[in-house]
Amino acid sequence: MQAVMYDHFGDASVLSVREVAVPQAARGQVQVRVRMASLNPVDFKLRSGILRLLGRPKRPAITGKDFAGDITALGAEVQGYRVGQRVFGSVDPLGGQGSCAQFVALATDLIAPAPDALSDEVAASLPVASGTALQSLTDIAGLRHGQSILITGASGAVGASAVQLARSIGARITGVCGTANIDYVRSIGAEHVIDYNTANWQQSDERYDVIFDAAAAASFSAAKPRLTPNGIYINTMPRPALYWAAVVARATSRQRCVPFLLKTDAALLQRLAKLAAERVIVPRIHEIIDFAQVASAQRRMQEGKVHGKVCVRVDV
Repeated sequence: MQAVMYDHFGDASVLSVREVAVPQAARGQVQVRVRMASLNPVDFKLRSGILRLLGRPKRPAITGKDFAGDITALGAEVQGYRVGQRVFGSVDPLGGQGSCAQFVALATDLIAPAPDALSDEVAASLPVASGTALQSLTDIAGLRHGQSILITGASGAVGASAVQLARSIGARITGVCGTANIDYVRSIGAEHVIDYNTANWQQSDERYDVIFDAAAAASFSAAKPRLTPNGIYINTMPRPALYWAAVVARATSRQRCVPFLLKTDAALLQRLAKLAAERVIVPRIHEIIDFAQVASAQRRMQEGKVHGKVCVRVDV
């Protein structure tokens, strides 16, 4: 099969399309023929080695995590799925497997049925970006109706999902984005929008119950004055300083600092499928590309030139 791969850490130039053996479904796994993959910042962070402290993918590695496709084979002891069924999910990239490939093989806890109402590109866009928003706002922050939330990177895939989820909860939303995306962020539910080109939310007088730093643009020390006494700050880019800040906050105040790490499972994917089918979450598809364009797309993502999801059409 064809896949987009890299042998060593580096910039987007280390990616190439090559032939590799088709992965087979082991016990408790399914083999999926990928129809659509989607790209996330975690893909280029793993490829570049930025996240090597959290884990190093076995190389040669296939890039990408999220996908939608059809089951082509069942491993032993798999129940509840059938060959030909549409599913979506997210691979564990540390074993070297990735979604920018014609086939993947993975455990059933990393997939869920794709509702008929969802296109392949929408289903493939959900796991990492919308999953990060859902776990952060509901499972960690416990965001409630009437609470205030500030969301950085509000026009990106994670931030936009967070805005839409917060709207469905009934929170009071302030979104932070660039000038070109102000109207979009308002249209998906933000009551107030801060243009980071002309204003700095860290210097405002407002306080928020939740600060969801989807852009990983701040630190807990910078966000702390903008939190309510029981407020929570969630940063989507874990690093040692954040873990230390979390320990200090827990010991010295009622405010919380959370370095976020996504925990994907079938239950989370099923929740996302329901929210997307009900159009609570509507991913913004930036473009659909093919394998040959993955390297350039990752480069543009790393430069901050992509707002929304880049999907990868997979042909056999």
